[in-house]
Amino acid sequence: MKKENFLLLAKKYEEGNCTPEEKMTVEAFFDKMQEQPSDIENEISDEKGAAILNKILLELQVKPKKYSIRKALKIAAVLVIGLTIAFSAAQFVFKPAAITQVTAKGEKKEIFLEDGSVIVLNSNSSVTYPEEFESTRNIQLTGQAYFKVFRDVKRPFIVQTHDVKVRVLGTSFDINSYNHHDTKVSVITGKVEVTSPTGKKVQITKNQQADLLKNSDLQISTENSDDKIAWISNTIILKNTKLSETVKIIENWYNVDITIEDQELNDLTISGKFKDEKLENVLESIAYLKELKINYKTKNQIIIRKQTK
Repeated sequence: MKKENFLLLAKKYEEGNCTPEEKMTVEAFFDKMQEQPSDIENEISDEKGAAILNKILLELQVKPKKYSIRKALKIAAVLVIGLTIAFSAAQFVFKPAAITQVTAKGEKKEIFLEDGSVIVLNSNSSVTYPEEFESTRNIQLTGQAYFKVFRDVKRPFIVQTHDVKVRVLGTSFDINSYNHHDTKVSVITGKVEVTSPTGKKVQITKNQQADLLKNSDLQISTENSDDKIAWISNTIILKNTKLSETVKIIENWYNVDITIEDQELNDLTISGKFKDEKLENVLESIAYLKELKINYKTKNQIIIRKQTK
């Protein structure tokens, strides 16, 4: 909390013009300060204490009153002597509450932020953000989400995943940062800046994608950006996607557990487009194309193995 804002709030409190929420916040702040050692009062003379108090009141533009030196020193200790501690505590008291939104496997969620931005959260993902944004709009993402950001040149919108940071002012983009594969950032409209763990920065625009490779380097490629958000309209698009990665997509999409029995099958590549398809149809298509066999241990436990002749 900035000093001038704190002083303004202190002045409103002194004049009795605080809202109930502001009054509660100020009193909680003072209570916090009273937890500091009380022997600070004994370290200052009455004369010096009165001078400090008058200085505080002058800065607050409040007419000096006759306070007991004990009360004067308590106020002085909060607003002057312990300024560093005081503002740290004030920042803690005034820090906006954090909100975390989570989706389970097979679930998607649309989230509306207080600044007008929209997040569509894919299955098995989570985002954390403040209830109210301050000078920067910071978001923490795990998994995958589509962001449509309300333009605000004074407050950059920053998304942090487990490995990359994406910074924008106003645009729409998709981040796929499931931990089982490298992070991919795709721009739908506008421009974003992507920063790798090593500090390398790249800027990408519509139909460009930034892939974080295993060596922490960023590689830019060009693809149809609409394909990257096909999942929003319940469409799975596979383009030479390894079977191991395809299985992860299907698990998140349909809330099932799939085991690939023969590990050499992991690198098989799958291509196809499935819109609003049932799980059985998707698996049967993959099995037919790659000559695989699908076994159901239970409704939600599936095994993929080589087809025996």
